[in-house]
Amino acid sequence: MEALDEVSPIFKDQLTYTMMNISRPEGLERLKQVRKKLDRKPNVPSILMNEEIVFDFIPDSDTLIEAIRQRL
Repeated sequence: MEALDEVSPIFKDQLTYTMMNISRPEGLERLKQVRKKLDRKPNVPSILMNEEIVFDFIPDSDTLIEAIRQRL
C-alpha cells in the first residue's frame, strides 16, 4: 500500500485503489473472486489493475507510475 500511497497524488481523482486484506473475511471472499476470474491465485503481494495481475511484487515508484499511466 505504501507504494500506491506514494504515487496516488500524481493521479489525483483518476486512481482509486483498495487493499485486499486476506486476514479478514471480506478479503478472503475478494481473493476467491479474483482467483476464479484469473483462474489462479495471485501471489502476495500483488498489484492488480482492472482485474489483471500487473505486478506480483512491489515495484519501484517509476515502474508503478508508468504502469498506471499505460492503463489510464
